[in-house]
Amino acid sequence: MSREVIEEGDYVLIYVDPRRRRVVKVSRGARFESDRGVLNLENLIGLPYGSRVRLSTGAEVYALKPTHTDLTQLFERVTQVIYPKDIGLMIVLSGVGPGSRVLEIGVGTGYLTSFLANLVRPDGLIVGYEIRPDYAEKAIKNLRKLGLDKYVVIKIGDAREGLEKLNRKFDVVFIDIPDPWNVYPKLNDVVVPSAPVISFLPTVNQVLKVLEYLSGCSCATDVRVYETLLREYEVKREALRPKTLSIVHTGYILFFRFITPKPQTEGNVG
Repeated sequence: MSREVIEEGDYVLIYVDPRRRRVVKVSRGARFESDRGVLNLENLIGLPYGSRVRLSTGAEVYALKPTHTDLTQLFERVTQVIYPKDIGLMIVLSGVGPGSRVLEIGVGTGYLTSFLANLVRPDGLIVGYEIRPDYAEKAIKNLRKLGLDKYVVIKIGDAREGLEKLNRKFDVVFIDIPDPWNVYPKLNDVVVPSAPVISFLPTVNQVLKVLEYLSGCSCATDVRVYETLLREYEVKREALRPKTLSIVHTGYILFFRFITPKPQTEGNVG
């Protein structure tokens, strides 16, 4: 059951304004510092989440319970991450939930992994492939901060070279590498029938190459391509308007359902 009162060791989102919002860990002797003032974090212990508190300057701020997206502020990032607007659609398309078994290819520093692990717990599992040991190490460190590492196994290696040693079947596959068409042939022995396969691709050229591959492999059905566009507004009573700066194009989401490829015979080999 979710607690409503802040305890020592909890993460709290200190919300000053849209530009000043930071996740902090509550401990005795720790302080939140900003250009608007200072807050002794031990003063939060015992307060309900959502409490108004004052900084040293008298400025009023809020002590909020952080969402998962807020908590990812704590991550060390050494790679470009998939944006939340894209992650949201990818998760909806995937059907991931408690108990899901997820294969992730291209973990990076664990940003998408953390969202997936948060959804599959307590009985699910993420198995991720990451070719760079330093990225894998960062990913585990990031996941450990949120207590999510227990739901994730990261294998250091190249998924393009084979997945046959996994000895398990996965419900869904997420792929974030430049050439997913080199992984698709390896999926047959490690995914359940009709498993969603979701690839994130930065360019149209990559999308076209995937579509060309899928058209000839007899391993995919229900193929779809998406681009998510998000526009945030300035929330002002006197003038509600779109924000001047926004992140528009970030990449393409390519979805399909994996089906058992037709066996090649002498009559259909081309």
